[in-house]
Amino acid sequence: MASTLFDVLGDEWFCVTAVRGLGEADVLARLGAAGPDPLLRCPIDGVAEHFSLDSWAVRVYCPKGEGWAYVFDALPQMGVPFREPVLKELSRGTEAVSVWKFLDGTTRVAHARDGEILALFDSWRFDPALGKEPDRLNRALERVGFFLDEPGDDFSDPAAALDAVESEFGLAVDPREVAGPLPTVVVPVRGG
Repeated sequence: MASTLFDVLGDEWFCVTAVRGLGEADVLARLGAAGPDPLLRCPIDGVAEHFSLDSWAVRVYCPKGEGWAYVFDALPQMGVPFREPVLKELSRGTEAVSVWKFLDGTTRVAHARDGEILALFDSWRFDPALGKEPDRLNRALERVGFFLDEPGDDFSDPAAALDAVESEFGLAVDPREVAGPLPTVVVPVRGG
């Protein structure tokens, strides 16, 4: 399976968190997000003209009937939806999975449920995910080629990580909608 998230996000910096069963209003409330009314809607490549490069700006995508809401870091070097306090709040009473690619050769994946980080994986370390319940995430990562002694020359950490979470958690996005204008807000900076 090829990753539709990777098709739209590419192999540059990105950070995306998927949250099960929440609508846009719930996601925005949990983020404590601030934005104009009505919300500014920015395409994937049009955020920098509206926000400073160190802002915690995110784009929110809630496709109808998919069961998952998505929070995309508008300025991915920040890793906002991957940050522990944000991920814990998003997963409160539900579950969330997050992938952050912030440096070449470094992709991180986290799985959280009920406000607790269950598993955390860092591709830089070459070790399986660690945490209270890492088995599900490790199986998904192994299925797409992580943890091999000699991965193929065409192996891509970020593409494989996105493929793993998409197939394991049943994530599905429309790349055109994700690339297009989405509600864009600033999350208050939190520790972590």
